[in-house]
Amino acid sequence: MTLSDKVSVAGMGCLCACGNTPEQAFDGALSGEALFTLPTGRVESTYATKYPVFLVSQAVCKDKPADQTLSQFFFIKASRQAFAQAGILPNQLEPKRVGVIIGASVHPSLHCFEIYKHWRKKELTALDTAGLKNYLATPLAQWVSRYFGFEGPFQTVATACASGTDAIGLAKNWIETGLCDAVLCGGTDEIAESPYDGFIRLLVATTERCRPFCKTRSGINIGEGAAALLLVNSQTAEKFKLSCQGYVLGYGNCCDGFHPTAPDPTAIGLQKALRFALADSGKTADDMAFVNAHGTASQANDSAESVAFKTILPNVPVWGSKGVTGHTLGAAGAIEAVLALQALNTHTLPATVGFTTTDDALQLVPTTSQQTISKRFAVSDSLAFGGCNAAVVLGAKDAA
Repeated sequence: MTLSDKVSVAGMGCLCACGNTPEQAFDGALSGEALFTLPTGRVESTYATKYPVFLVSQAVCKDKPADQTLSQFFFIKASRQAFAQAGILPNQLEPKRVGVIIGASVHPSLHCFEIYKHWRKKELTALDTAGLKNYLATPLAQWVSRYFGFEGPFQTVATACASGTDAIGLAKNWIETGLCDAVLCGGTDEIAESPYDGFIRLLVATTERCRPFCKTRSGINIGEGAAALLLVNSQTAEKFKLSCQGYVLGYGNCCDGFHPTAPDPTAIGLQKALRFALADSGKTADDMAFVNAHGTASQANDSAESVAFKTILPNVPVWGSKGVTGHTLGAAGAIEAVLALQALNTHTLPATVGFTTTDDALQLVPTTSQQTISKRFAVSDSLAFGGCNAAVVLGAKDAA
């Protein structure tokens, strides 16, 4: 089987703090420019210390329809970009053969938070009741599937911060097993009170801009956004003469269950996920141009990743992109996969924004300057609460 027979990315879309399209977001990754500010008007917190976040621009958010959450709106916008880039309309695909898999963390469980607060105060209204019914009746992936008129399988993945990566990997599996001809996949999440306060209470949030893998790193900034990828089999790509933005070649997942919120310091689960992804792709560490790391800039996460990379991906350059996106939770893996494909397709690897000082304890120095790359494959990995670990191996559009 040749690479052209593999699952290809016909189109992709992305919006986050550093840009409102894949191209703009990658330009932001190169320049370091991103919307990093206090979440005024978006999150109400009783903490005296205010923690800035990475936000999608207000110019985008103001166009949200009243009957959609921001998470829904972000994903639909990214999806439309993906279809446009692929060169096909959603209704041109066979509806029964198109699946939808979306990773999310906030939306599946927390977008009824205002209703919950009203209930706690015994102030529920008829509008709240209607909103709760809508929440229970419209799981995210189902809602997106129906929005575009698809009739294939759908799944909302809620493996915390690994959700976006798992969604891409599962979409690949759906196509390879013949369940679908095409799958719209990715991740989406919006800034919300519960994760905002939660990371503060876990003592891993920082008032400064995050610095992945830096000796002076002081914690996480959460962010928001979405990324959508239209994955297709070779027959569908050929039938509709679809564009190719790259390939999803390998997927690995391992839940080590080490701790509810902390990663295993030995990174055994992440090592397994990386091994599985490489084996599934038929590639080796020597084939990889880089790894787009989870790189949250927390002490424990960066340390665990450094152990895994030293063992499984020795000498592979490490890029941490959260210095321009923030930690977008369930959307992170999908946004990072899009950025990784942009890097491969432009032969350009950005510097890790925020990194200034080597941490000898990590034995890892991420990219410190923009580089030209020639290898055509990359890894993107994610770690999550509950010990979830996921990784995908991606190929450039010219890898075939």
